[in-house]
Amino acid sequence: MEFYASCPAAFEQALARELRALGIRRPRPLKGRVSFEGSVRDAYRVCLWSHLASRVLLVLGRFACATPNDLYQGAYDLPWHEIIRPGASIAVSAHGTNPELRNSRFSMQKAKDGIVDRMVDETGSRPAVDTHAPDARIVLTIRGDRASMSLDLSGEPLFKRLSRTVLARAPQGVDILRPDYAALVLAETGFPELCQSARDAGTEPPVLVDLACADGGVLLEAAAWLTDRAPGAARTRWGFQGWAGHDRAIWRELLAEARERELAASRRPGRIVATDPDERAVEASKRVVAAGRIACAVDIIDPKADALRRALGRNVPAGVIVADTSVMAPDVIPSALRLATDAAALAPCASMPIAWLSRPHGGLRIPGRAPSSTSNLLLGSDELQLVCLASASAEATGTPYPGAGAGEPHSGKGSGSNRTADQMPSRAARATVDVGDGKPIPLLVPESEQFARRLIKVARQRRKWARREGITCYRVYDADLPDYSAAIDLYEETPVEADLGQRDRGLAGGGNRLGEEHGHDGDRNELDAAHAHAAEPETERWIVVAEYAAPKTVDPELARDRMLDILAIAPRVLGVPPEHVHAKTRQRSRGGSQYGKQSASVRHGGSPQADATSPLGDVLIREGGLSFTVNFNDYLDTGIFLDHRITRGLVREHARQARTFLNLFAYTGTATCYAADAGVEETVTVDLSNTYLDWAERNMALNGFTGSAHHFVRDDVLAWVEQQVRGRNRWDLIFCDPPTFSNSSRMGERTWDVQRDHVELLKGVVGLLEQGGVAIFSCNLRSFKPDVEALRAAGIGLEDITERTIPEDFQRNKRIHHCYLVRRL
Repeated sequence: MEFYASCPAAFEQALARELRALGIRRPRPLKGRVSFEGSVRDAYRVCLWSHLASRVLLVLGRFACATPNDLYQGAYDLPWHEIIRPGASIAVSAHGTNPELRNSRFSMQKAKDGIVDRMVDETGSRPAVDTHAPDARIVLTIRGDRASMSLDLSGEPLFKRLSRTVLARAPQGVDILRPDYAALVLAETGFPELCQSARDAGTEPPVLVDLACADGGVLLEAAAWLTDRAPGAARTRWGFQGWAGHDRAIWRELLAEARERELAASRRPGRIVATDPDERAVEASKRVVAAGRIACAVDIIDPKADALRRALGRNVPAGVIVADTSVMAPDVIPSALRLATDAAALAPCASMPIAWLSRPHGGLRIPGRAPSSTSNLLLGSDELQLVCLASASAEATGTPYPGAGAGEPHSGKGSGSNRTADQMPSRAARATVDVGDGKPIPLLVPESEQFARRLIKVARQRRKWARREGITCYRVYDADLPDYSAAIDLYEETPVEADLGQRDRGLAGGGNRLGEEHGHDGDRNELDAAHAHAAEPETERWIVVAEYAAPKTVDPELARDRMLDILAIAPRVLGVPPEHVHAKTRQRSRGGSQYGKQSASVRHGGSPQADATSPLGDVLIREGGLSFTVNFNDYLDTGIFLDHRITRGLVREHARQARTFLNLFAYTGTATCYAADAGVEETVTVDLSNTYLDWAERNMALNGFTGSAHHFVRDDVLAWVEQQVRGRNRWDLIFCDPPTFSNSSRMGERTWDVQRDHVELLKGVVGLLEQGGVAIFSCNLRSFKPDVEALRAAGIGLEDITERTIPEDFQRNKRIHHCYLVRRL
């Protein structure tokens, strides 16, 4: 009989090796499948024991299929009454097209008609059709003018084997790595062969070292191999149960054999040593491992080489090293790379091959470890890369490890992306840089030493300037070197005691807090700088590294390595612990909220838990004598735009002569806090997002501004302005900082484009001003050009004050925003 096992692209060679190990004689790797010939027993064994196959299918027949009539006749000619078990329900799926059969749904219907008609003619009864849970799944494949029909013996995909308990116990938001992808990571290291060799010889099972256990998916799959547990043993519903040729006796025999093998392996259950630089990943893995009832010993340790050395001990059996950084936040990856480099240098790990699963261009490179292969994978819409590094001993002798398939190349995602050591980039982490603390930092790109020297220089200059101005949150670096195109912002936390003391002084002094960058009270600035310097040992710091998109002409791997070097160097230069480093990648928004949601940590469980000082566990910072909360985890922006520091001071300055203040597109309400601090009697804060309105209200309350004089309105700003213009409410001072673009569903069918729509917006804004009032209008579209003529025709005067509002730390990027004073002519 002819069968094939389907699989994702780049799995074919590994699946062929697995089938050979299961006793299949001549498996033949094809694109997205491995075909083989064998008996019913062979097919059942693959269903029960394959870790890598998606489905196992029995080929029923092939026929000419150039037209719809050919398809119907070919389907009708197969003896379905001898194939489908009497009373079994069926479903048909279709794949592929040709010039006459261009719609898979039509092809599916035509094939189903042929099947049903034949069964009616032979048995006198029509089979039930169940598209959701059929007893027998029939697969039609069309290639050119030929077609084949197969019976799916699996039923549900074989990779759907995570238990309900595991899925239920996984932390909310954690998406466990699909078992077949976890199996591929292990298969490429030769882990299955090591497990089998140990069982055959009666020796100690291999040890698995997982340096980035992520969500625990690889741990579960490794435990199945260590305990010799059949992946399909727990499944009770199979596609072959709807097959007339199903042999129950053979299936029961194979199940009994599987139980005996698992029992025998339980006497030597093996060991797993796991860790992850991300604490949330460690907690997720602990819960998943507990729910999975893993029989082998699992030691979850601190992410340090010393902890790994102690856990492994002296007499270490054969083993492999794996890591899954595909869902790791970018700012944590340097810690994982350092851990891998340190671990590979340990004597017990020298003989262990390494498999590293990551996002594209995030593969591992370790001195003395040659990449044996690189595969590009596709999991859903996620592009992944699996890099395998030979053991140090294999590198020295040229001997492939078991999973290497004795030199058999395997391709990635149909691109033939297997690369040998000679083909891999030569940028290995051999270079180091000392940033002054006596601890050299390994570099992926030797030229990163220039970045380190530049950052040391500008950080020293910025620190002196910030202390002089009394500023604790500022931009340190802004793509000073073109090849290292990123922005680095430093945030210094305000100690709770210092904040309370400052708040008390500010409230006592009414609207006289001057701490803004260009304030007129030099003595106060000196006092703030001295206070910041004195408090320095008691404060904590965070940095946010925002990567600018590299040009298409730059090698993506080189850009990624530069970014990883930035993330390794910056915290050491700036005195920030690695866990306080946050990496952001800015992309063009697809619409929705003005402010992008950060998704890097979603699969690790989402936001951190609240602490005692902030409702959301945010960090408390101070600017201009006021306190604000910032959030580094959940959004692309932190809650305060540092380039608007002077602009907020300008709001305070104008607010001293105002009675009422309106903040449009208010974000987290920082401008409202400045206006309230200046002594305005009433504020109105408007934004479409409940999240940011709540944040704005917390910021106001944090500074003592509460009560009925302060209003927070959740509404579409454009519609709200139109409504208010028709009413009687007017304001002395308005701050308006709209997004560049928005097509949020909450705006209905309307979209917003600041270049296209700013004239109409400013007409409405000016219509809301009291006589003699002023509006401050800002936007961050770099190419923004106000339509001065149209505004003048509408009776609106515009004064460009952009240059005055660009802070010292943003002088390298003077188009970071545009700012104008708006008045009625």
